[in-house]
Amino acid sequence: MPERVGAACHRRKQTRPRELLDAALALFVERGFAAARAEDIAARAGVSKATLYLYFGSKEDLLMALLAERFASGIAIGAQEPSDARASPELLREVLTRWRSALMKSQAGGIFKLVLTEVRSFPSLAAFWSREVMEPARRCVTRIVVRGIERGEFRPVDPDLVVHALVLPVLFMCLHRHAIGPCVPDDALMNAPDLFTRHLEFVLEGLAQPQGDPHVRND
Repeated sequence: MPERVGAACHRRKQTRPRELLDAALALFVERGFAAARAEDIAARAGVSKATLYLYFGSKEDLLMALLAERFASGIAIGAQEPSDARASPELLREVLTRWRSALMKSQAGGIFKLVLTEVRSFPSLAAFWSREVMEPARRCVTRIVVRGIERGEFRPVDPDLVVHALVLPVLFMCLHRHAIGPCVPDDALMNAPDLFTRHLEFVLEGLAQPQGDPHVRND
């Protein structure tokens, strides 16, 4: 019997970080970062405040862990290595669709709203967001665009403009959904179910090489 109790306690300790992160996410989205108290997060996770601090040094550590999990490691947008067997437009569709899905179809988008609303009080969040989320996204999209240009799939363009054209609208759609959307449920423009797809295809069409372009490679 003592061995069973010990094994159960060990499993419980292994799941505590996950339980604390889930509780923090729920309270951060529900109340806002500043109003969510550490003791309330601990209580929702079923542990003491002291136990919370065994795993996370502060509320900021909890939020940064959520950002890293849901955006950096969860999406792994900067870790994609494009395969030469796949067309660059297809790779862009996959990367942006995955990123958009992670932002829009879970509470992760609520974390993005928190970053924007709380960053003046917690400036370290801005540096973390830029370093761990936006910069990997920029590198990934840029790499695929440069690859497409080199392969003759895209016309020569400034990769940074493509990043702005693809990434920033996704962030705005996410912010709208988690901030303005609940108050304006009949917004026909922003709530159009195919808005993301139409925008993505519009940008990809603008990137495409014109038919008969002399710079297109014929391998």
